[in-house]
Amino acid sequence: MTVTRFMERLLRFRLSLFVANGLLWGVFHSIPLLLGVGMQWFFDRATSGSHHIGWLSIPLLAVALVRFTRVGVFFVAFYQWVTYFYHIQAVLRTNMLSGLMRWPGRNLPASPGEAMTRFREDVDEVVEYVESWVDFWGRLAFAAIAVAIMAAVNWKVTAVAILPLIVVTLLNNLSGNRARRYSRLNREATGRITGFIAETFGAVQAVKLGQAEEHVLNRFVSLNEARRQAALRDNLFKKWMQSLNQHVLNICTGIILLMCASEMRAGRFTVGDFALFTSYLGMFANSISLFGYMVFQHKRLKVSLERMRVLFRPGEEDRLAEHSEPYLYASPPEAAAAVDNREDALRSIEVKGLSYAYPNSANGIADISFRLERGKFLVVTGRIGSGKSTLVRALLGLLPKTGGAVRWNGREIADPAVFLIPPRTAYTPQVPRLFSDPLRENIVQGSRETPETLQRSVRLAVMEKDIEELEHGLDTFVGPRGVMLSGGQIQRAATARMMMTRADLLIFDDLSSALDVQTEKQLWERLFAERDATCIAVSHRRAALARADHIIVMKGGRIEAEGTLAELLATSKEMQLLWQGEETSAEEEDVGQLT
Repeated sequence: MTVTRFMERLLRFRLSLFVANGLLWGVFHSIPLLLGVGMQWFFDRATSGSHHIGWLSIPLLAVALVRFTRVGVFFVAFYQWVTYFYHIQAVLRTNMLSGLMRWPGRNLPASPGEAMTRFREDVDEVVEYVESWVDFWGRLAFAAIAVAIMAAVNWKVTAVAILPLIVVTLLNNLSGNRARRYSRLNREATGRITGFIAETFGAVQAVKLGQAEEHVLNRFVSLNEARRQAALRDNLFKKWMQSLNQHVLNICTGIILLMCASEMRAGRFTVGDFALFTSYLGMFANSISLFGYMVFQHKRLKVSLERMRVLFRPGEEDRLAEHSEPYLYASPPEAAAAVDNREDALRSIEVKGLSYAYPNSANGIADISFRLERGKFLVVTGRIGSGKSTLVRALLGLLPKTGGAVRWNGREIADPAVFLIPPRTAYTPQVPRLFSDPLRENIVQGSRETPETLQRSVRLAVMEKDIEELEHGLDTFVGPRGVMLSGGQIQRAATARMMMTRADLLIFDDLSSALDVQTEKQLWERLFAERDATCIAVSHRRAALARADHIIVMKGGRIEAEGTLAELLATSKEMQLLWQGEETSAEEEDVGQLT
């Protein structure tokens, strides 16, 4: 989508507000036309020998009335503009947030810091350009009418007045490539330092444990200096172009005034004509400056548009200018509750030939097939790097599969990322993310929980004792990314959050990595005491393997072996090695608990 097409779609959003702003600011910018004509009439009368008080006072009163009227129009127009630009900001940011939320899993196209600069600086760049378009119509009307009036007085002087428009437009067109480059470098540098700050706050403990404070500070200073230089170049070039445009206009204004003086000496120019030209030239120069600056803005906006479009999935970029309701005056409607369609309840899920290859890499999974019936427990196990997590993420659509199919109750799923969500499927990743909110909010995530539902979720996650020990129980703030909780508590909080969904299929990616053996055993016992619990778990721990109805052993991205635990221990060398390794780990953990 080109900048022109983008602006066309954006300006049609709240078209009535755009038209109202255009008319009001058009009136505001056109009122000086009356002042110029009034001053011409007044000075011609004053210098013609007419000294009657009426000839002198009435024009002055009219000028005062026009100025007061212009002030009133300004306040009305400013209110409409504030309303309009808040709508523009809101719809762009809403669309960008929606675009980000449609990305599967953690495959986001930019770091949090980079994304924030797009929400802030790039949106502001669009609003500034829209403001120029709002002013454009009034400035254009003023310039056209002023040129007609001045040409009727003296066409030679008027011709000189139009020359700056050509010069300024040429200068701004020549500066386009450099303007885009400086703007892009400034945005990228700002995004890098914003992301670095966010990552530093999220890794305070790691920095302290590694005694890396000085290195982190040096890195921050380096990034900040790079941003300072990029911002300095961008802002200096922007101000230089504005200054250059204004200087061209000022020089031309001086030439025009000299020509006016020459014409007055020749008797072809009156004092009233001079007053009219003087009144119009300032506004006319500003109008020309705006037209030239709009060319410059158009070049810069291409950078912002490209950066904002990156936040959308391929093929969805044009949804940036989609017309949506920003809800500036009222709260948005509550999200519709997930429909628990019992006709669509899980009976079986089947994976056939599922494949995924990481870009520019030989890693991934190939030709994975299995079938899971309702009420069964499937464990995916294997060594590190064997493709276990990739399998789960490709199944859920968090990674775009390159082959194969996923069927729910025998029906092929077109888009697993959209279909395999609560109440059908719930997922806990290997590294759960918590918000800097109370524990309760991290578990319920805004859902309308009942005490019974929340209590059930906490119990299934084996977290009731932890909550009793926390200072404020469920109302304890967990800190950034759950920094106030232990690794096991974070995983169990994520498990409780998943249980709140009451999904048909529960998928765990290495749930037990931060749990002790006893806690994990309790969790599986409580979960499978539930009726019809259906699970897929990535795990190498004995508690899960011993309870599994079916086990898939992964190696090199493929299924090395599958079957029950007894069958695999008897026939699979890979399973035997994994089991022996887990036995050694269990013995070491028991020794650690005793000491």
